[in-house]
Amino acid sequence: KSLSPLKKETQEKFSKHFKDITYSVLVGQIIIGIIQGLIAGIGYWIFGVNNAILLTILTMLVGVIPLIGPWLVWVPVDIYLFASGHSGAGFGFLIYGLLIISWLDTIIRPILVSRRTQMNSAIVIIGMIGGLFVFGILGLIIGPLVLAYVLLVIELYRKKTLKDEENIIFKEIE
Repeated sequence: KSLSPLKKETQEKFSKHFKDITYSVLVGQIIIGIIQGLIAGIGYWIFGVNNAILLTILTMLVGVIPLIGPWLVWVPVDIYLFASGHSGAGFGFLIYGLLIISWLDTIIRPILVSRRTQMNSAIVIIGMIGGLFVFGILGLIIGPLVLAYVLLVIELYRKKTLKDEENIIFKEIE
């Protein structure tokens, strides 16, 4: 017999929800990296950067890695634009990188994670911000995971407590 106080169906639900949350955060990271790479590629093309396709692929690859991100590629490209005398393109690409490439993560990640986990995107954003303060840059991924797990445990506890109260009420009626 199981030592766990949770019923088998509750354990399975918890396990499934745990997997869904983890999967959505990890897949979200990959999708966001690809989208950021594509958006950066459009910027490379618009501002006349040489080897835009190669840089786009490189930006996608590093965009998937949580601690690194697309800035590792687009910032040096922007520095190159300024250093090579293309100040207008450098300034334009700097604004493009800060306002569009970098903000995509802030906008898209909560949407992707909230859809898969059926969590409100405001909760995901709170998890990201709290995670950032507690865990640093990795907290953008860890924060929503921890918050989702805490909410899941609270939900399971609440359901178990309600069930226990129902049992007590029905015993009193008998």
